[in-house]
Amino acid sequence: MADDSRDGFTQGALVGGGIVFFVAGTMILTGIPSGGFGSVSGGTHDGTAATTTEAVTTGPESTQDLSMTTSSEPTRTPSATTGTETTTATPTATATPTTAPTRTTEAPQSEVRYRINVGGERLKASDGGPDWLPDTERNPSWFGNARLSGSRTNRTSDQIATTSAVPDGTPEAVFQRQRYDPDVKGDPTDDVEMQYRFPVENGRYVVRLYFAETYFGETGWRDYKKSGPRKFAVEVEDETVLDDYDVYRELGHDRGTTKSFAVESEDGVLDVVFRHKKGDPTVAGIEVVRDDGEESDDGEDDER
Repeated sequence: MADDSRDGFTQGALVGGGIVFFVAGTMILTGIPSGGFGSVSGGTHDGTAATTTEAVTTGPESTQDLSMTTSSEPTRTPSATTGTETTTATPTATATPTTAPTRTTEAPQSEVRYRINVGGERLKASDGGPDWLPDTERNPSWFGNARLSGSRTNRTSDQIATTSAVPDGTPEAVFQRQRYDPDVKGDPTDDVEMQYRFPVENGRYVVRLYFAETYFGETGWRDYKKSGPRKFAVEVEDETVLDDYDVYRELGHDRGTTKSFAVESEDGVLDVVFRHKKGDPTVAGIEVVRDDGEESDDGEDDER
């Protein structure tokens, strides 16, 4: 192929892989980019040389458990004919490791199912658990049998000290209200012992009973030097957990404690019964807690 200009000054001929130009009697040889005069992927259409980028495909045997992110970074390539630089985008693979999900296992925790402020009004809980439900003279708790047993309530405004067996956050007011079961001779209602029944799912529970001897006045309680005016037994799920219990002998006056007993319910109802021995059985509060391994305190108390 030959190309003649209109004025005859410049002539050219295609020779092999290049073009020969004759300019004013001078021969100039130049090359043609691979691929001819057509459009080349990755090149330009302004007469500069095109740079071809070769992509390498990795076979299945090279597959890794990685997430591949491709980013383009400019690569500058000098032109062989014009001395200019051609910028092309070269894919760069960035490997991001796949992170396995983390599993967190929570330890089981005790869950309070019931709280009764025996003999008193509703009390707000301060530990995030349920409130202490009321059990007053006029409106006794429906978990109890006050109407059948003839039990009564009393109260005090004295400050109550507590032992270390009392859980943190227990309101002092729990010990300032109580319910007791009078021992009335000749009264047929006295044949029914004071008790509480709680609907539960079958399983293990901890029953916490709150006691304090607050009945006596400023002088009367001093008449009891070694033992108090009452002794009674407590049964939880037909098992005697306290027998001949004398609150005053153990704690003295205006001092509260908590007794905890681990039991298992198999009939859907958890029963707590207070039986007469001497004088009137009494209790200030009751909690029923779903058991996660908590043990009975075996009646041992430490000062706090």
